[in-house]
Amino acid sequence: MKKLNIKWMLSLIAAFTFASCDTDVDHDIPAVDAPVLVSTTPESGAAKVKTGEITIEVKYDKNIFFATDNLSEIKFTGGELISADVLGASNILTVKVNVPGRETACSLSIPEGIVTGPNQMPAPAVSVQFSTVALDKALVAASSAKAVKLYNYLLDNFETKTLSAMMANVAWNTEMSEKVYGWTGKYPAINCFDYVHLLASVAGADWINYGDITPVKDWSDKGGIVAAMWHWNVPKKAVGEASSTQIWEGETVMPGDWSGNVQMTDDAAKAVFADAQVGQVIRVAVKDVAAGAQGSFKNSGWSEIASGTDYFDISGDYTLVITEDVLKSLQEGGLIIGGHDYTAVAVYLENNGTALDPNKDYAFYKADTEFDATNATVEGTWENKVFTEDLKNAAAYLKLLRDADIPVLWRPFHEAAGGWFWWGKDAASFKSCLLYTSDAADERAGGWFWWGKDAASFKSLWIAMFNYFKTEGLDNLIWVWTTEGNDADWYPGDQYVDIVGRDVYNKETADCVSEYTSIAENYGNKIVSLSECGTVGLISEQWASGARWSWFMPWYDGTNEDGSPVVHADEAWWKDAMSQEFVVSREELPSME
Repeated sequence: MKKLNIKWMLSLIAAFTFASCDTDVDHDIPAVDAPVLVSTTPESGAAKVKTGEITIEVKYDKNIFFATDNLSEIKFTGGELISADVLGASNILTVKVNVPGRETACSLSIPEGIVTGPNQMPAPAVSVQFSTVALDKALVAASSAKAVKLYNYLLDNFETKTLSAMMANVAWNTEMSEKVYGWTGKYPAINCFDYVHLLASVAGADWINYGDITPVKDWSDKGGIVAAMWHWNVPKKAVGEASSTQIWEGETVMPGDWSGNVQMTDDAAKAVFADAQVGQVIRVAVKDVAAGAQGSFKNSGWSEIASGTDYFDISGDYTLVITEDVLKSLQEGGLIIGGHDYTAVAVYLENNGTALDPNKDYAFYKADTEFDATNATVEGTWENKVFTEDLKNAAAYLKLLRDADIPVLWRPFHEAAGGWFWWGKDAASFKSCLLYTSDAADERAGGWFWWGKDAASFKSLWIAMFNYFKTEGLDNLIWVWTTEGNDADWYPGDQYVDIVGRDVYNKETADCVSEYTSIAENYGNKIVSLSECGTVGLISEQWASGARWSWFMPWYDGTNEDGSPVVHADEAWWKDAMSQEFVVSREELPSME
């Protein structure tokens, strides 16, 4: 073991003790500059800042300190100052404020020295000015006087009034709105129609004809607002090249006295019809169509060949879909074409490549069809041919509403981003919806619409329709996009959307309010609507809790397979809604003239 040098250690201890007790020693503290402001979020001068709770970040060039006791020293105008804090070791002061109103000028003022840096060096004063988002005042496409007036009415009443609305039973009527009137003594302000049966809507259909706009016009003439949507059915499988065979040519005048006709009842005509197929279409090409003109399809006995084919309004070429019953009649006796106030110039037998049955061979669920949404906008694909033709047909029907000077709240491609649907909760609930029938319902619960493949294809579809309808002169459409929540990448863009809607089913009041708040914050420049609903909290409760929908629209009632009713909004629900001063009925709407 080594010996310790005791003398040396005692000397060291003494020296340390002397130094520790010396209180006159000067300490060098490094000089540190005061914090310098780097940026603010939002930037000073920013516009279109979302309403509600806003987080303002004030960033400096070094870590900072802030005493929460000094919150009162910070001044905020335009709303409520909630808090200010530095979260951990950070160079950012986080300020939370609440600004409930749109188009609000806001100002944040932080005095010098309230925020400090190292060695308590005072940070300079900070001033931030910004304004919250304003509602878009201009329509993205519509320019008709009535469409503009309707939109301005919605703007003026948004968050102060909510319009009542009702979905048509199946497609093309106001039956459910009449039911609401029977319950409450008031009509809903809006009736929504559906072009779900577009492929079956031809002259000769025995139950649907979108060319007859009588129910829509009657509703509009009585002061009601018109909305429309489209459950778009497409072929389940690929179709080949379209074909058209001319089976008659001439120039037969159909005068106003009903005396004109084209008789295709001879053996030659029957021979053509012998090769016809269910799903094919007979098209009558016409010219010189006068106001009030009508077409007619009759059998060899001069009776209507199918229900609804004896004198129907026309505005151009008209068609007849060949059903099994029609095919039998054609093959046995041929066809007689009549009407008045137009000239027939040709008759064609057409198909789209494959003879398809409108009742069996079409679907709108992605799981039920090979139709690829991506290909719909790619020229040369069978999907694009179907897409283009359907757009053409839809535009023709919508032009009838335009020509009647009827503005339309147009809501295509709804619920695109949703992986669920209210009718797909389970097999029983799915089958309860009268619109949709399928033997595979049990296996398809929760499926997608074909237009919901992905965000990129969806936006292409939306923009393609938007541009086509615009070129076709449909200046009466107010475009409504349906959000599913957390689907910002599906949004077509402000330049393609007028109103943002949300479809809500089986939600309590609190959930509805949360949905509204989220949409209003994320799309603050757009009017927000409850574009579909069923089994939701009372409108009075939603409104009182802050869900200020522009309009609300329950889905129509239906029937389960066992005959039990499916009710989305019952009599009590409607009576509560229509008794509220802030709920607008049809009777309370101003004239859109």
